[in-house]
Amino acid sequence: MQASLTNRILSRLPDAEFARLKPLLRPVALAAGERLSEAGEPPQFLYFPEDSVIAYLAEMQDGKSAEIGMVGREGVAGMTTLLDGHQAPHSLNVAIGGNALKMRKDDFEREMLRAGNGIQQTLLDYAASYVTQVSQRSACAVLHLLEQRLAVWLLLVADRLDTDVIHITQERIGQHLGVRRASINLVATAMQAAGAISYKRGTLHLKDRQTLERMACECYETLAVNHQSHSSQ
Repeated sequence: MQASLTNRILSRLPDAEFARLKPLLRPVALAAGERLSEAGEPPQFLYFPEDSVIAYLAEMQDGKSAEIGMVGREGVAGMTTLLDGHQAPHSLNVAIGGNALKMRKDDFEREMLRAGNGIQQTLLDYAASYVTQVSQRSACAVLHLLEQRLAVWLLLVADRLDTDVIHITQERIGQHLGVRRASINLVATAMQAAGAISYKRGTLHLKDRQTLERMACECYETLAVNHQSHSSQ
């Protein structure tokens, strides 16, 4: 099973450590928009995406939300509670539907204590990559234009899916970027006119990555290098 996995956390574990985790992992199909855990509550499960993308969302009292970070096949969703306490600071939501492996959080914590340093080191390496993502995207949200932020977001999602076709509505993109659907529609229309993307009925196609990368701010280069560096470890 390990050789066939695309999730890089699991596929890079030492054989003996993965063998202990394997009976505890359950394949699941995640639906786009599905809520996996709530902010302020102790999550019950960790998720290792295979061809899905899971987002951490910060949600305000007025109903607005914004994505803090995303997790694809390079990582594990729900890890923050392993590092900083028992309550999740943000909700977990499925940005792009697909497959993942699911494991009870308490089972994983128990195996971390029993295992050698393979699991711990793998998680520490990924945690460093995730912190870089969150901090860079926080600065991006404050300093850069929506067109730049949307270009970065689309490129980051495509990198995690290894495809140029993304199935998502403009309304849900707006929820992730913390803006109204009308604003996403306006920017996406300009991107289509420039030949960077095409969009029809919930399917977005990255037609010209070079054009989209030119539309993106410097943050994509930083995040792409960070993602590739972690992925190649």
